[in-house]
Amino acid sequence: MSAVISHETDAPRTIAVSWQLLVSPGRGEVIETIDINSVRFRLGRRDSAEYTLSSLQVSGLHAEFIQVGIRLFIRDMNSTNGTYVNGKRIDNRDYALRDGDRVRLSNMEFIIHRRRIDDAANDTAVMQDTALETLNTSSRPVPLPPIA
Repeated sequence: MSAVISHETDAPRTIAVSWQLLVSPGRGEVIETIDINSVRFRLGRRDSAEYTLSSLQVSGLHAEFIQVGIRLFIRDMNSTNGTYVNGKRIDNRDYALRDGDRVRLSNMEFIIHRRRIDDAANDTAVMQDTALETLNTSSRPVPLPPIA
């Protein structure tokens, strides 16, 4: 008996995603949307950061977002006042983020938003509505399985 070998692949397609930071003063509303548009995206007071913050409680280079494939990580850059994810301090290690996670640097809160590239491209109103839906739901989204 011989096996039939198929040359077609059932490998999962790569899902093109983009990440955004939704700036929230902590009361649920989004006041600014920031696209994470590079593999390494740093926040801090220094001009060399991709996004600068004026708060004196934020370090020069406070935290860094790192994109690896479709995943997003955050790393504290030895900041004085720390970086918090969902209320827990992370210390000098890469921390995997998910859609809806809340990142706090000093008195600034950012909501992590992941969207597929083909979903509502260039439509900020739809992106913000989706983000607000994420804020208003109590259940967390199911994470995607790792890509082999």
